[in-house]
Amino acid sequence: MTGQIERFLTSADKKLASARKILAFDEEACLQQAYEAMLKASPGFMFSYGFRARSQPGHHVAIIDFVRSRIDKKHAGVLIVFDRLRRKRNLALYDDTGFVSPHDAEQALESARNYLNLIRADIAARES
Repeated sequence: MTGQIERFLTSADKKLASARKILAFDEEACLQQAYEAMLKASPGFMFSYGFRARSQPGHHVAIIDFVRSRIDKKHAGVLIVFDRLRRKRNLALYDDTGFVSPHDAEQALESARNYLNLIRADIAARES
């Protein structure tokens, strides 16, 4: 694994650890950190295929679509959750209807953990 890929994955791990700690006192921030952990791992995944993400309007959707197109279809549910978290995060940030419950935050944490494991496993399988 190249240093660049590993740096993105390590950063994603840190965001996930931060999300776990935040859960106790701020569900919205926990969900946002969990989503950002997933988002941070994604460029590492893209680099492992020789691509890089561009920061432009709609790039979060493009990143999710890239991962969806290359990850085994049996993991489609994880990508559906990733996209739902993107929308939930946007509601929480930009709309007062975006209330985040403790259950939502816990689900976001679990989904982020699963996603990071999936990304690492996919990269490792292609490197062996």
